[in-house]
Amino acid sequence: MTRPLLSVVVPYYGVEAYLRDCLESIRRSTLDDLEVVLVDDGSPDDSVEIAREYVDLDSRFRLVQQDNAGLGPARNTGTAQASGDYLTFVDSDDLVPRRAFEQMVGSLEHSGSSFVLGNAKRFSRTSGVRQSWTHQRPCARDARATHVLEKPVLVMDRMVWNKVYRRSFWDEFGYAFPAIKYEDYPVTMAAHLDALTVDVLRTPVYYWRERESGDSITQQVFRYDNLLDRVVSAERVLDLVDSRATPEVRRSTHDYLAGIDVVALAQAFAVVPPEDLDKTVELGTRLMGRLQFDIGKRPRFDQLQMHALRDGDAELLVELARFRDEGGLVGGGRITRNRAAPWRFDIGFPGRRRSSAPRKAFTIPTTSLKLRSTVDHVGWAGTTALVQGTAEITQVPIRDDSTLRVNLVSGIERIELPVERIDTTDQFSGRSRVGFRTRVDVPRLAAEHDLVWPVRFELDLDNGGVHRVAQLQGMRPGSPTYPDGAWLSPTEWVQPGKGPAGAFCLHRSPAPVTVESAAGEGDAIRLVVHSPYALNRADLEVRLPRGTLTFPAALSDDGRVAEVALPGAALATGDEPDDPFTLRATRAVRLETDLGSHQIVWPAHRRNAAVDADGRLIQLTRSPFGLVQLTHGPAFPAAVAARITPDRLVVEGRRWSSEPVQGITWRRFLPGTDDYVEIPCAVSDLGPEAGADGDGGTGAVGWQAAVDPAALVPEHDAPSHPGAPAAYWTLFAELEQDGVQTGVQVICEPGLMAQLPAEVTTQGRHVTVTTAADSVHAQVR
Repeated sequence: MTRPLLSVVVPYYGVEAYLRDCLESIRRSTLDDLEVVLVDDGSPDDSVEIAREYVDLDSRFRLVQQDNAGLGPARNTGTAQASGDYLTFVDSDDLVPRRAFEQMVGSLEHSGSSFVLGNAKRFSRTSGVRQSWTHQRPCARDARATHVLEKPVLVMDRMVWNKVYRRSFWDEFGYAFPAIKYEDYPVTMAAHLDALTVDVLRTPVYYWRERESGDSITQQVFRYDNLLDRVVSAERVLDLVDSRATPEVRRSTHDYLAGIDVVALAQAFAVVPPEDLDKTVELGTRLMGRLQFDIGKRPRFDQLQMHALRDGDAELLVELARFRDEGGLVGGGRITRNRAAPWRFDIGFPGRRRSSAPRKAFTIPTTSLKLRSTVDHVGWAGTTALVQGTAEITQVPIRDDSTLRVNLVSGIERIELPVERIDTTDQFSGRSRVGFRTRVDVPRLAAEHDLVWPVRFELDLDNGGVHRVAQLQGMRPGSPTYPDGAWLSPTEWVQPGKGPAGAFCLHRSPAPVTVESAAGEGDAIRLVVHSPYALNRADLEVRLPRGTLTFPAALSDDGRVAEVALPGAALATGDEPDDPFTLRATRAVRLETDLGSHQIVWPAHRRNAAVDADGRLIQLTRSPFGLVQLTHGPAFPAAVAARITPDRLVVEGRRWSSEPVQGITWRRFLPGTDDYVEIPCAVSDLGPEAGADGDGGTGAVGWQAAVDPAALVPEHDAPSHPGAPAAYWTLFAELEQDGVQTGVQVICEPGLMAQLPAEVTTQGRHVTVTTAADSVHAQVR
């Protein structure tokens, strides 16, 4: 047999619900020259049937079975069976992007490094896809042929699965995973120290699942056997860096373990049973005795827990952990001004006069208080921009006598805007007057002032004698990231969005190329755009990861209107999705003309133009900045409108004939389990979609799903974490796929995102319809 280029080792145990998706993501890899070694670690469920299915389906897959020994030994078994020039590991509930293996192997072929590591994203059915915190800094930028001694931030790169190793390097040093949980870090750290050089990729090469049940190894942080293995793993890492690394790498590793592993161990005391209390205290003092770091540089509450661990104070450890677990740190913890030293504030943490921590751990200086802001909603009343958000000073409860000014910043000029204060959710997850609304009459201000674009918003807040000034920031996921724009004049477009340093701004686009209409027609999407200039030639380009699709446009007699038909099948053929979780791809679209290359603004976007090409939905949609882009993915139902009153929550959307909807429900996952509760909606078809404002979709059928908002209020509050909503619902559609009924999240189109959030009060609770991760959600507080 020919030696494969890459071996992929996939151990599995009890992952019947996730294994198929994992193996399918590997099978779709653009790197064909690979073998996949499946290691059945004595799995008690029907995972083995799925594994055999893939062995029968694809000759590159093969199965090895053994008695249950744990993830580390199972990886060792797979490694012994692997024969490729390169080696990688995939956990059986995770996903791999299509081009990941090709990119990583290609990097090693070019650089000659010992191994390559790439960025990772976390994903779940409720929170969607987001950046993995632990990979954000190590993978902030590409680097070829670097090393942990040169780049100490790589000590944060503790996982084994976001890497491809040169097999000769792996065998030279004889790496093997220990038979403990958290087996990755000792191997990863040894490899970093042993490597000649390593490559770093900024692009995500791995999707790391976050289970709703919290039953993966890395989520079982508070069980004693898990904590013991975590400490043993940390000790093995410390043995390596203390004997072989530079002082800077040792310091970085000790600091990292203190901030992650020590904090996790300290927080375990919120749930440690009495019979495990003494030995868990011993674990804490054992780890603290091994680490060398400056406790005084840690966050103040962490300092208290670390001092209690070092002292072995079980009573205080339990009290501190329960304080955090019950929400005592929501908003950073409430503070009061110190009467003896009014330039300092006291924090109401447990342990005052009982902790060995210095007194300053219970106080914070005034200088640490920052102005925290969010943008909650952006809309328009004609040409007047309506902005709603929050402004509060960290850890300081808002007072009735607080004052807030909002200025529009144009260059060095500040223009005061009208302000209305409103009650909304504050940093402590309560309701208080931290919200505000302001209005910007853009044409009037542009006529009265020589505006310097983009214009920003400045907040000036005085609360309880604490005065702070800062730019308005904090655009949240969902509606504020897809705000509508407006015409300042017949040739000037104004678009809200992020600006420098994350500030919320109004941007001006003079004479943009704009969409006149976009709609599905038969098996194609017809796009009509208007140019402010007369054109002699125009082509629409769709930019793919590899190459460009070009479609010629027909020009009007005056050269100012370009019309192009985009065949649905051609737009998706050969272009696989980037995201292995959503299975969607997003592509940039530009108009290439004899006068240059132009982005296309979609001023009147209300819904996507779409066609269903054999179960794959091809759409022209808009980006967060209001620009035309193309997406393709599964033909799942999409929401295009929503309205809520105290007795009725209605979501309207569209579906495609290839995916008939069996029902639509609001689903809430229960904390600590994969179980969920559902509230079914009353669903009615609205008939074939005729399109609106020039937008529409061939083959689409409109639907309406209605429910009483009071049905979403839980009998017992069940926040997923302190400060979270009492209930967090996601809109799901029930589809029949290949004879199996399955639930999928309803997609939220940008036109609806621009209109949300919407809130009502029912049964004394606030029910908010909002968006996150391109789906529709309802929060109850």
